[in-house]
Amino acid sequence: MTPTSTTHETVADAPPANDVLLERSGSYYSYLGEDSKGHHHHVDEQTNTIYVTDDRAERFLPDNAGLYWFRVTGEAHHVEDLSQYDDRDLEEWIAYVDAKRGWEERPPAIGEIVADVIRGGV
Repeated sequence: MTPTSTTHETVADAPPANDVLLERSGSYYSYLGEDSKGHHHHVDEQTNTIYVTDDRAERFLPDNAGLYWFRVTGEAHHVEDLSQYDDRDLEEWIAYVDAKRGWEERPPAIGEIVADVIRGGV
């Protein structure tokens, strides 16, 4: 049996705060995880930009929308525009954080989930 972890998320009904760093539909938002210093890494896939913040994103469903959206608020500890580099991509960022800080929590990759299902887990 595969161990599972609990994931906490904030679902918001309130209007957005003034300090919105990123607001994207689920099609363009990814959560990379929490590093060993407690910072959360978010990816805006539309602009290929990483935001490092203190908090996880809020998930919300706009009126008449068929897809959840994600809102990242607060102060950004770091913003990295990967599109300005020819030799850096998301995998490089993940490896960089792993080498410099380490990951406290990383969501499983879809390949890991599929492999678990094939092995009879989940």
